Amino acid sequence: MKKIALTLAAIICLATSAMAQISENQTLSTTLWKQGIATCAHYTAYARGFGKRAEEIKSQYPQGYTIDDLNNGVYSNQGRKWEKIYNEFKEAEEKNGSINDLKELVTPQIWKLVEPEFQAFITDHPEALKEMPPQPADEQAEADGEGNAKDNATGEAAPAKAKAAKSGAPACSANLPLWLSIIGALLGLWALLTALSNRGKLKEMRRNFARELERTNANLQEFSTDAADQMKALSIRLTGKAIRKDDNFEEPVVEDEPVEGEPETEEAVEEEPQIEEVVEQAVEEPREPITLFMSKPDENDDFTRVSDTLEPGNSLYVLDSKDGEHGTFEVIDKPEVHRMALMMPTENLIRACSGNAIQIPSGNRIVTDRPGEAEFIDGKWHVVVKAIIHYEG
Repeated sequence: MKKIALTLAAIICLATSAMAQISENQTLSTTLWKQGIATCAHYTAYARGFGKRAEEIKSQYPQGYTIDDLNNGVYSNQGRKWEKIYNEFKEAEEKNGSINDLKELVTPQIWKLVEPEFQAFITDHPEALKEMPPQPADEQAEADGEGNAKDNATGEAAPAKAKAAKSGAPACSANLPLWLSIIGALLGLWALLTALSNRGKLKEMRRNFARELERTNANLQEFSTDAADQMKALSIRLTGKAIRKDDNFEEPVVEDEPVEGEPETEEAVEEEPQIEEVVEQAVEEPREPITLFMSKPDENDDFTRVSDTLEPGNSLYVLDSKDGEHGTFEVIDKPEVHRMALMMPTENLIRACSGNAIQIPSGNRIVTDRPGEAEFIDGKWHVVVKAIIHYEG
């Protein structure tokens, strides 16, 4: 917000410096008045459908033009269509006036076209501002009266006035717009420099925030991995079987302990042999170890495209299992597999692996620091614990 505010302040100051050169009520110099009359006449012809393009007239009269220039060199072949406009604005040209007087000569729609070009002419031709506009007769008489009064009262004002007239020095009020323009330009320059310096600080803040975010993500991933490992170990110790992702976990019901001297119920006596029987069956039925090659996991963390042979272009992970239900997996250690995985690390690695900023590849080789763990659930190998990897090369 601060950057935007400073930029807007710079634009406003620059615009103020350009507009401060002349006010709407100030009497225009002869050159500016004639240029304003010609611009109004040109856009009036443009609004009536036969005016030339502004670029053509500017290229023909780069130093400005008058209504006579338009009459002789631009619209001389337009006949009555132009003659009426010329007579109307030619009469207004002889009166002189201010920007407000120019506004009254045209409609608001035409003034919207005239004003930008007229202000651009004032900016591009600062020499037109140095020409002092003629002072009205009543103001001149008032000024002369005040001067004579000072002459009679002190006898000192007349020599000073004669000296100022002889040297040709402009009045202080005439220089006021110029000082406003300089101050506005300096303020605009200061605002731009401040905005540029703040831009560098903002970039540095963004880089620091990105680094902190990466470290936080890495810490969260490591915490999540450790928590999953601890939960799995606790589950194995308590039940002898890892908790699966889609198992409905229910709190165990704690039965009342039997009172001393009372015989145990038949159900309590029968439970222990059942548990021992299940453990004996699990021990008595060992399975052969298997090795599988798999593609990336889907959105449910289930490995897709499982094969017992390596499929170039598809296989990313290799899984080893001793019982067909639990297994460990890691990224296949082959250069072509690493190249394929690093093309889209977010799609190929994030669901099965964790590590420090693995979404931003910083090498061309993937090293598995710790294999991940998977379980065979509902006919699919499901990721239970992610593998930990890092990049090298």
